[in-house]
Amino acid sequence: MKPTFKHYLSIAFALLAIFLSGYGIGFLFGERKGRQASPKTGMSHNTNQESNFDWATWEKSTLQTISNAIDDLTPEQMQTIRLEISKTSQRIKAARQTAREEFQDLNERLKKHLTPEQRGKLPGASPD
Repeated sequence: MKPTFKHYLSIAFALLAIFLSGYGIGFLFGERKGRQASPKTGMSHNTNQESNFDWATWEKSTLQTISNAIDDLTPEQMQTIRLEISKTSQRIKAARQTAREEFQDLNERLKKHLTPEQRGKLPGASPD
């Protein structure tokens, strides 16, 4: 028996129904997971993120990653790498603090050009 237009139309509608069902279910579940409270406009950013970051864990995981990649490191090389990682984390901390101060300075300079109402809407001092 040769398929007719009616058969093709039935298949097309069945595929459309399956597609729309998947889209609807994905929309419903995705919508629930995607909803998160966003910070209100005018609230400052968290400037204490530096204290939330665990630098010791970062240093250990970086050392572990390097030692896993290069499995024949000598104890002297491990000590040198550990020292370099520590120096790097100190430089990153200093750079982050410098950047934070720059953003604070920028906000202070911008406030001079804004009305009091606009100053209240100005985002926080740091994009972190």
